[in-house]
Amino acid sequence: MKKLLRKLNIPNISGIAVGLALVIVIYFLSYLLMQNPYQSVHNDILKTADNIRNYYRDDPGYWKLDTEAAKSASLIPEDLLQYEDFDIKIGQGENGDLSMPYNLTFDVTVGNLNKSACISLSEIKISREESLGLQKITIITENKTTEFVWGDEENKLPISKWKTRNICQMNGNKIMWTFQ
Repeated sequence: MKKLLRKLNIPNISGIAVGLALVIVIYFLSYLLMQNPYQSVHNDILKTADNIRNYYRDDPGYWKLDTEAAKSASLIPEDLLQYEDFDIKIGQGENGDLSMPYNLTFDVTVGNLNKSACISLSEIKISREESLGLQKITIITENKTTEFVWGDEENKLPISKWKTRNICQMNGNKIMWTFQ
């Protein structure tokens, strides 16, 4: 059999098997590297925003909305609350201040992010229907606050893959999503 394979100029079966295994491993690793480890956090933030909008649908604004009110009304998915390392605030501004009457926007802020989490959470693609309620994304670091808004030339939404690499710091980052 080996003589036949050599005559036909076909490599031996073990070489093919090793090559195939290598291709599979490379494909699997590249797939893992392309996946965003914080996709579920981002989905839970968008779910929280939907829950809040539905809860306040008949009100003229988001009056009395803050983190505690959102927790009491079960507006925050349990999956998001399991991320105990993240500092999650809901309300007005990065500290989740209590919303006053007729506030037409609210913020969901996730703090205590390392650089990797900051970059990953900011670069996630936003669907058309999600974009309708999202007004801006703000990245807050120790030294700088950067806002990304629709239509802006320099800092536009959705945030491009590499835009936040030089904005996010090693630790202590916050990302604030402002929803209408």
